[in-house]
Amino acid sequence: MRGHCPRASLAVCLCAGLAVAQGAAKEDLEKQQGTWVAVSFRRDGQDTPREIVRTITRTVEGEHVVWKRDGKSFAGTALVLDPGQDPKAIDVIADGGPSRGKRVLGIYKIDSNKLTLCMADLDQPRPRQFQAEKGSGHTLMVFTRQETRARP
Repeated sequence: MRGHCPRASLAVCLCAGLAVAQGAAKEDLEKQQGTWVAVSFRRDGQDTPREIVRTITRTVEGEHVVWKRDGKSFAGTALVLDPGQDPKAIDVIADGGPSRGKRVLGIYKIDSNKLTLCMADLDQPRPRQFQAEKGSGHTLMVFTRQETRARP
């Protein structure tokens, strides 16, 4: 009997830890719901011009994201969050196109109405820092939550 207690305790701890991680992921997913407007976009050391950046939105509904430019959808993705990693991890899975079903690995942080994402290129390791320097193959994106207009 005595030899079974440590295993039982480990199983209980693992289950409790999984429940906490799932709760944190659900909480962070809830924080990302709605429409986000791009503030900055830096890809592999190059900044995207502001006139293009401000036309990009990211709308999260459940675990699905619709990406738009000038109000026209250009991509759809599923997202998987793991806030238990440091920094917090995000996997983006394309709905269509040549990379359909493949995971793009990234990191994220969310502070109130500001969302920062740093994504690796397809088939590359997850970034460790919020940087997109030349030669990194990373894209650093910053979004602010779109203001919702009150109904009259």
